[in-house]
Amino acid sequence: MDMQTTTGDEDIEFSEDIKVQELQSCKLIYPDSTIDFKSLTGSISIPVEIENGITVRLNSMDGNEIRTMSSRKARYLPPITLRFQLPKNYPYESPPIIEVACIWLNSEHIDKLTSELDDIWTDYKDQVVFNLIDYVQDQTQNHLDNWFTDTLDMFDIEIFYQMVDYDNQAIIDQFNSQTYTCDICQSDFKGINCTQFDDCGHVFCNNCLTEYFKSCITSGEIDKVHCPDFECTKKYLDNKKKIMNLETWMYTDRKAKDIVNQLLTPTVSLKLLNVLLHDQELVKRYYSLFKKMQYESIGRLLPNRMVTCPRVGCEEVIFREDLDDRLVVCPKCKYAFCNDCRKSYHARFKLCSKVDANEKYSGIPVEELENYPLLAADSYEKKTLNAKYGRSRILRAIDEYSMDMLFQQMIKEGTDVKECPGCGAVIEKSEGCNKMKCSECSTNFCFLCGSKIGSTYDHFTTPGSSCYKLLFFGMPGMEDDL
Repeated sequence: MDMQTTTGDEDIEFSEDIKVQELQSCKLIYPDSTIDFKSLTGSISIPVEIENGITVRLNSMDGNEIRTMSSRKARYLPPITLRFQLPKNYPYESPPIIEVACIWLNSEHIDKLTSELDDIWTDYKDQVVFNLIDYVQDQTQNHLDNWFTDTLDMFDIEIFYQMVDYDNQAIIDQFNSQTYTCDICQSDFKGINCTQFDDCGHVFCNNCLTEYFKSCITSGEIDKVHCPDFECTKKYLDNKKKIMNLETWMYTDRKAKDIVNQLLTPTVSLKLLNVLLHDQELVKRYYSLFKKMQYESIGRLLPNRMVTCPRVGCEEVIFREDLDDRLVVCPKCKYAFCNDCRKSYHARFKLCSKVDANEKYSGIPVEELENYPLLAADSYEKKTLNAKYGRSRILRAIDEYSMDMLFQQMIKEGTDVKECPGCGAVIEKSEGCNKMKCSECSTNFCFLCGSKIGSTYDHFTTPGSSCYKLLFFGMPGMEDDL
């Protein structure tokens, strides 16, 4: 006689066959199991969750040496699948036919687990399907250290990425199924309608984040596009203040390029913004304003390290790692140019005119040039100036400043030297009249007053001129004629 039991809205009629009864009970206890009552077969996938996670490593053999190619911390591992078939003389005379499958367990572990499951029937010689499932569950929950310790090493790249994908999807599914309170609107939502920030774990509903980020980007308040939590905002501002301090660039093991890459990494990924905003133009606006803001911040701190690509239509802002190298290669358009003249890069021996030629001493204040040689080599002040301007640039500016000071001193002492009003070259007069022609740029000028004059002598022959009749003034033997 068949039996009936009720679960929910379903009536299940139990068979008089004890093998079928056991499978029916198994289905009730484990609804996710797959059971075929006619063939007396079934299977169940037993999930594996490691609370503190485990490092999954992808390895390869390099000769006799094992080399790690990639690694990932995972909390959820693909399930262990237990398949079973109940033979004719089961459960008292024959054991169930068992098969264990798992992509991350090696054959040795699978054989050992299968043998342990076979021993369960040998000990009982009775209905054991539930016991088999319970044993595998206990192993996955309490005895994983029998199979691995802190790491799980894989040598198959396909299996490695299957495990990574499985963990990612399991994390999403777990998040989507839970309920969270949005800290902005204080309403409860399922995770599928929320966003969780990776670094801090704070959760907000998608509607609030979308409106908040839209408002920030539209108004140009790019500094507010990050996790809106108060503590995260404080942390963001403190970190920005730290990075915008010269000491961070000077006293760190990280290269300047790494710090720049960190600054140019958006606090909210562009992928997430695209999902939330559904507006590519708004996302482009955000990234454009974000880069501009970061470049301006670096430029204020390190004025000589930022240069704009001179190629028409590019205008990429470039961070110069080596201030002593005139070669700059644009990472966007690959144009190689000279930092001094902003033209296509040329050999070092070729002279070029700087685009900032009118800016004295490379823009370094005179008081810093005068103070630099007086500073100790390992002093904080000297290291700060080196980081800000570049040591070679400072030394060249000091030489330029020293020559100017020497030139001014020579003028004061009455030495026969003048600066060409055309190119700035220092001209020394040894003999002859006061009409000079620069050998560098061919500019005609008056040696007495330093002004540019034409190729004629009108400057000295025109009444009212400041140097009227002074063409030969200062020449030996001419004093008596004055």
